[in-house]
Amino acid sequence: MLDRKKVLVIGDLIIDEYIETEAVGLSLESPTLKTKFISKRKQLGGAGNLVMNLKALEREVCFITAFNDSDISSQLEENNIELFHLNKQNNVKSRYYVNRKGTNYKYLQINNDKKIYISKDEESVVLTKLVGLIDQYESVILSDYRTGLLTKNLILSITKLCSSKKIPCIVNTQISDWGNKKKLDLQKFKHCSLFILNEEENKFFNLKTDKIVTKGSKGCWYNGIVYPPRKAKVIDTCGAGDSFTAMASVMKLNKNISLKTLDFCNIWASLATETEGATPPSYEVFKSIISERYKS
Repeated sequence: MLDRKKVLVIGDLIIDEYIETEAVGLSLESPTLKTKFISKRKQLGGAGNLVMNLKALEREVCFITAFNDSDISSQLEENNIELFHLNKQNNVKSRYYVNRKGTNYKYLQINNDKKIYISKDEESVVLTKLVGLIDQYESVILSDYRTGLLTKNLILSITKLCSSKKIPCIVNTQISDWGNKKKLDLQKFKHCSLFILNEEENKFFNLKTDKIVTKGSKGCWYNGIVYPPRKAKVIDTCGAGDSFTAMASVMKLNKNISLKTLDFCNIWASLATETEGATPPSYEVFKSIISERYKS
C-alpha cells in the first residue's frame, strides 16, 4: 500500500507537556483561579510528531535531533526508533488544562523556547553520523522549527548529499507563534526535492523546487490544481500538517506527484484532525478507507 519503508527525520524536537488540574475555586484576595494538580505527561512535538506519525504508519524511522530529557529518550526507545541526538537544553510547550464540571479547558500555554547553538564540531558529528546512515533510508525529512539544530551549513550539506544519492529530501518548515517566527527564509533549502507548505508559508516561496501547498479543509494544491479533501469530523487541527508530510515521505515522489499520493496525504491528515492534540491517526482506519476507495 505504501511505497517507502524507511525514513530518516532530521529536525527540532519540541516537548509537549500537558498538566491536568481540577478547579477548586477562586482566591478571596485576587482574581486567581485555584486548581488541584491531577497529572502531567510529556509527548513528542515538533519533529517528534512526524516521527510518531511514521511509527503509526508502521515505518522504520531514524531520528536525528537535539534534547536532554531521559523521559523522551525512553519514549523513543519504547517505540523502537533509532535515535541520534546532541545533548542540548530542551524546548518545551507547557499546556495547563483545568477540569470544571466534567469539561476540560486549556487555561494557559507557556512556550519555553531556547535557541540552541550548534558548533562546527557538532555539525561535523551530525554529518558523519548521517553519511554512515543515509544509504539505509529511502527518504529524508527536514523538520525546521528554527530552534538552532538545522544550521545553514548542515542544511546545505544534507540536501546536497540527498541529491547526489537521489534520495527524496522533503522540507517542512513553519510560520507559527513558536518563538514569534513570522517570516521564512527558504533559500537555504534550494537543493531539496519537495517543500510542503501551508498557504501562509507559501507567500515566502520563491524557488523552482517542487511544492505542495496544504489548504486545510479545502485539501491541497499541486501543480496548479486543488485536490479535494476527505470530509472529516474535526476535533483538533494541531499536527495535521506533520501527518500530511509523514504520508508524503512514504509515497513515490516522481517528477509529477500522483493523484493517489495527494489523496493518501489528504486522508491521513484528515484523520489526524479527528483526534485531540497532535496525536497520530489509526493506520487500521486509514487502510479500511483506502481499501473501500480503491477497491477494484
